[in-house]
Amino acid sequence: MKKYTQAALLHDLASIFPEFAAYWQAEIRGDECPTSSLHGVYMSFLPFLTRAHPTPRQWQLAADHFSEAITAGGDRENAVSTCILEHLHQMRLDRVLRPLLSKEARANMRT
Repeated sequence: MKKYTQAALLHDLASIFPEFAAYWQAEIRGDECPTSSLHGVYMSFLPFLTRAHPTPRQWQLAADHFSEAITAGGDRENAVSTCILEHLHQMRLDRVLRPLLSKEARANMRT
């Protein structure tokens, strides 16, 4: 199985939210030790998502991405669970995303 890299994650998220690429670059600019983890990207993505104004299609694509990460297991599952799904209720995104997520992804959400 091919390792899912940070570059692949950034590409996938930017394909759904093109403006995230610039947001990410601004986040890491000047950082002497930028993170190379999936967790770091998701930790930046969640605040971005709270400020974005996604279309219904973007919401569904994001939910599909999160659900696929859960299915993939390993680092992908851990990163999306701990950095996104467990915090959706705190960011008040649970109401819009819960119905769009797979049953497995919903099981990783906190209430």
